[in-house]
Amino acid sequence: MTKHLSEGERRAQILRASRSVFVEKGYLAARVQDIARRAGLSKGAVYFYFASKRDLFMALVAEEHENTYSFLDQADADERPAVVKLLDLGQKYLDYFAGLKSPPRFFLMMTEMAVRDDEIRNDVVAVHSRFVAAAASILAQGMDEGTIRRGDPEAMAQMLKAIIDGLAGQSAIGIRPDQQRLLDGGIQFVLHGIVAPRGQG
Repeated sequence: MTKHLSEGERRAQILRASRSVFVEKGYLAARVQDIARRAGLSKGAVYFYFASKRDLFMALVAEEHENTYSFLDQADADERPAVVKLLDLGQKYLDYFAGLKSPPRFFLMMTEMAVRDDEIRNDVVAVHSRFVAAAASILAQGMDEGTIRRGDPEAMAQMLKAIIDGLAGQSAIGIRPDQQRLLDGGIQFVLHGIVAPRGQG
């Protein structure tokens, strides 16, 4: 007999099982029956909450994006100077990757599926575009404030997103970020740029 859970708790239970099975078996080999067994439920119980295996996968894709959207919403509402906002954004991502209980392998699986599936690719591209737009806005703010060197804010934002994706990929294979070291050296290096001020080279 399964424990009575709220609808939200039951969905979360099924999604946890789905994530585990998808990562272990791959999308094509995973079956709803495998997910139900991992969750300790009947297949019918899984179908009560999710119409198909694809719906389960897409729900996990949405979960992957929730943290990014949350971080960007907070940055949008932040009225502090641009450099402070960028540091805060970097801190949030470092905290997120360092705080995960297990490597974020679904991130790599989702990216792999995006190569083959238009709907997943569109979702991934939408998140990428939103991050680039938000980061470019912060960078442009910093240029206006005189605290960030002049340049193409969108190109700079794309590079920042590439760094975050790289951290996610490293974390997915078990390379956890050294938070303090990256905060003290890595993020400062990115913010200040590669070329040292004149006289320090």
